[in-house]
Amino acid sequence: MAEFSIETWIYLGGVAAILAGLLTLALRKPQAAPGADPARIEELRADRDQWRAQAESLGGELSAAQARIARLEAEQEAARAHHAEKLAELDKARRSLSEAFELTAQKVLKASGEELQTRSTQTLTDMLKPLREQLDGFRKQVIEDSEKRFGQTSALHQLVQTLHADAQTMSAEASKLANALRSQSKVQGDWGEMVLSTILEKAGLREGEEFVTQASETGADGQRLRPDVVVNLPNGQRLVIDSKVSLTAFDRCVNAETEEDRAAALKAHIASVRTHIRSLADKDYAGLYDGVTFTLMFIPLEGAASLALQNDPGLAGDAFERDVMIATPTTLMMAMRTVHNLWTIERRNQNALDIAKRAGLLYDKFEGFLTDLDKVGDQINRARGSWEDARKKLVDGRGNLVSQAETLRKLGASTRKRLADSWLDDAGEADDEAPDEPPALEDGRGA
Repeated sequence: MAEFSIETWIYLGGVAAILAGLLTLALRKPQAAPGADPARIEELRADRDQWRAQAESLGGELSAAQARIARLEAEQEAARAHHAEKLAELDKARRSLSEAFELTAQKVLKASGEELQTRSTQTLTDMLKPLREQLDGFRKQVIEDSEKRFGQTSALHQLVQTLHADAQTMSAEASKLANALRSQSKVQGDWGEMVLSTILEKAGLREGEEFVTQASETGADGQRLRPDVVVNLPNGQRLVIDSKVSLTAFDRCVNAETEEDRAAALKAHIASVRTHIRSLADKDYAGLYDGVTFTLMFIPLEGAASLALQNDPGLAGDAFERDVMIATPTTLMMAMRTVHNLWTIERRNQNALDIAKRAGLLYDKFEGFLTDLDKVGDQINRARGSWEDARKKLVDGRGNLVSQAETLRKLGASTRKRLADSWLDDAGEADDEAPDEPPALEDGRGA
């Protein structure tokens, strides 16, 4: 049974109200107005009767519509009850199917899960086996590397401890050396001489050959001279180097806290360098060594030399006028490398002369050898002539010794060996020309 919406019910109610109003109007008796036209009254009565008939017709239709509405409401209520019952049955069936499906799904999933788990486990085991082997190898390698690193770390730790101890020792020694250099001029001088000797050796010069240290000499005026180093140059020339260390004033200048202290220390440092220049200029090294025209004053500390030269531009010129040249470790290394190259060229020239001398001696020896070889050849030729004469006596002419010896063999001489075919051919003894040999007797004699 079809259900009606709210709008339908409202529409039906409105129609019923309109019909009721029309019916009321139709049943109401018209009142004739005083003085009304009777024709008009009759016409109105006819219209009334017609409206009454229509109202009655509409009333019947309304009653039929109300009855139909009542029937439809009853049918709708029955349909609602039927629908509710069907929905309850469907809901119950849905729950039953859901429970059955859930049970079935659980059983299927359980069986499939067990099989899938078995297959997955086997497949996963097969897939992970190479990975497990690689992991085992990697773990083994990691353990070995860890053990190696542990050993290396221990060795490195020991090395670091050793280096730390050595660094502390070196720091202490350096501190002691710095204190000694600041306080003791003798230590400063020994340190400068050590640096000078080290530079000469690194330049390739040999002590006792290309340079001599602390050579004590007496000058023409009786003055005792003892230069730190005398460098021997090719052609008998020499170069005198004296180390002069000026560290006391330089240390005060570098570590000065005020500008006044620094200026005073700088002035003292320049004065110390000038004092060393004058002391070297007063020593007559030129009269002591041939070829000496100037003296090298070696300052082993680059900073000390640079500080003095930068703040006193005339210092180098004054030293040059006094035949003194200021050298630092850098400039001295270049100069000594030049000396080393000069000695290399000198040795090469000396070697060339020695090679030429030895080549002359070798040529003379070779000429004597060729002469003796010619004599040996002559003696060999004479010996070959004598050999050919002796051979001719053996194989040439009738009745030669080879023929006679071979004839004796053919006549039945008891022999164990035979003469070589070359000798027989030269003697004219061929096997096909030889007579038949008689049989040999048991005692070795012929018949």
